[in-house]
Amino acid sequence: MDLLKKQNWFVNVLLICMSGGLYIFVLAYLLKIYQKNAWYSNYRYWCIGALCLFFPVFIMLFIFYIQIFCKVASKLNVPGKEIYAYPYAWILCFIVPVIGWILWLVMLIYIQIWIFVMLAKGEGELYITD
Repeated sequence: MDLLKKQNWFVNVLLICMSGGLYIFVLAYLLKIYQKNAWYSNYRYWCIGALCLFFPVFIMLFIFYIQIFCKVASKLNVPGKEIYAYPYAWILCFIVPVIGWILWLVMLIYIQIWIFVMLAKGEGELYITD
């Protein structure tokens, strides 16, 4: 069963709901988004974060999660790439209290819903390799 096929979009919705959002990492793997020389593949950053009493590791995981979400959305041609692919928009939303946090949640929900819409439209079928 290939999860990127058009008819399997509902399976993707169920998997992301049941996994608490962690299924996006599997979807990123299926779309071949991970890079060998990216910051998240360098073990030294994770070790330094762990040596600093694990708080930086949680921040790094959070940034990694948002980055993967944005890359998956970008690869599936989700509209609005000018806003959600721009890292300063996420930083600004995170820094500004209340209104920014609400906008941050709206952006995250927008990306998540549109990923499923684009999978239902068949955008994921372009990346199926046999």
